[in-house]
Amino acid sequence: MDAIINFFTLRPTFTIFGLKIVWYLYLLNVLVQTYVSISGIIQIMAQRGVQLDLWSPNFLPLLLGLVAQMAIVRLLIEVAAIIISGSKNSRNI
Repeated sequence: MDAIINFFTLRPTFTIFGLKIVWYLYLLNVLVQTYVSISGIIQIMAQRGVQLDLWSPNFLPLLLGLVAQMAIVRLLIEVAAIIISGSKNSRNI
């Protein structure tokens, strides 16, 4: 119960291993969302008779958004890892 309370009160609850799990789950989520988005777009275009060559320049903003989102999340996870490792060192001193 303490872990749930700490999570919702924004107290540090994750370890380095927990942050790695969060990162890999996030990467899996991004891959699944990208696959679903692109497959849905391709199905809609096929139903309407639009060729993929005409719409392919529009994939760039989709991919750029995904890369930017992954970079921001990775940055936040690295900051959290630095804070966690720093808090362990300060307790030992």
